[in-house]
Amino acid sequence: MTDRYEWVIVGGGIHGMTVFNALREKGIDREMIRIIDRHRQPLMNWRKQTERIGMPYLRSTRVHHTSTNPTSLRHHAEEQDYTHQAFKDTYGRPSLELFNDHALQLAQQNEVEASWVQGEVARLRRESGTWIVSTDESELRANHVVLALGQSEHHVMPEWAKSARHVFLSKHDTPPVVIIGGGISALHHTIQCAERYPGQVTLLSRRPLEKSAFDADRKFMGPKGLTPFKSLSASEKRALIVQERRPGTATQDLIQRVRHLIREGIISHVIGEVEQEVESGVKLMDGRILTAESIICATGIRPMVVEGSWLEAVQQELKLPLSPCRTPLLDEETFEWGENLFATGSLADLTVGPFARSIYGGQAAARAIASTIEAKQTEMLV
Repeated sequence: MTDRYEWVIVGGGIHGMTVFNALREKGIDREMIRIIDRHRQPLMNWRKQTERIGMPYLRSTRVHHTSTNPTSLRHHAEEQDYTHQAFKDTYGRPSLELFNDHALQLAQQNEVEASWVQGEVARLRRESGTWIVSTDESELRANHVVLALGQSEHHVMPEWAKSARHVFLSKHDTPPVVIIGGGISALHHTIQCAERYPGQVTLLSRRPLEKSAFDADRKFMGPKGLTPFKSLSASEKRALIVQERRPGTATQDLIQRVRHLIREGIISHVIGEVEQEVESGVKLMDGRILTAESIICATGIRPMVVEGSWLEAVQQELKLPLSPCRTPLLDEETFEWGENLFATGSLADLTVGPFARSIYGGQAAARAIASTIEAKQTEMLV
């Protein structure tokens, strides 16, 4: 027998939990919501990855978290008597400990355990006016489905990689260590390894370390950037997103700390590109050899795409709209892709803009999705 719910959220990461919290804030009963996630608990993949690289502070600000109330994290810090180190610099970047504590407490307050389903979605289909979500063990029927799929399960590895491991998958490093990348994950892990293996860590980046406070210009979190963005065609939006995103960058304080370690001789920094792995480590394009027992690639994560995934069948069956770059075309106001089918994260790139995959993007989607409840309640009263 297929269980029936009002809402099914596919994904229990930051975006999925933000949507869940927003629905609960709108009065949706926990028994009418189900979250399907491959992990046992909320944000588990996020917590594993941030712990793996040793990230002490987020790149986002104090208003970005898993509640749609912008002051929720600050109030939590005050109530729990966090120290002055809970927030960093003028942007108020929260500590990872504070962010996770707030997210998990909010999930507990909203009784997420009652809504949690551990499993992986294999199929989504439309039948008799409702959605049927099939996992490896069960089927759930839902009036509304939210795709909060994230991107952290798809690790990008260079073609030359053989014994090299991705930073989010590697569990144990053996010195000497070469860390490949120039973004925040590479720098955080470099600092962490430097504490364990001083003098035996090399950071390899394609270019000099590049500073950026955020993943893109902050104007794309407000009308200054988003108003002109929304007037563009789908192809123009994609081009702008590619142009404005800043992969391979890090915050100023992180770069300063790495440069200090370089000056002290605790780590080495090499600018270059790998040609191939060799028995003793990696060979660069210019012929240099970097000796390494552990080759760790902090080379990014790839978002889930429609083609080749379980989304492709339902997209083709229902002719759900795609842009020329094969990104879902969502309703600008509700984030709907099909009738009562909503999306966040990379699937909402052309709706949210350069920050769609960030914590901000999760909040933007959650607010829009939750607003549909108010709209339908208004319609019922009229």
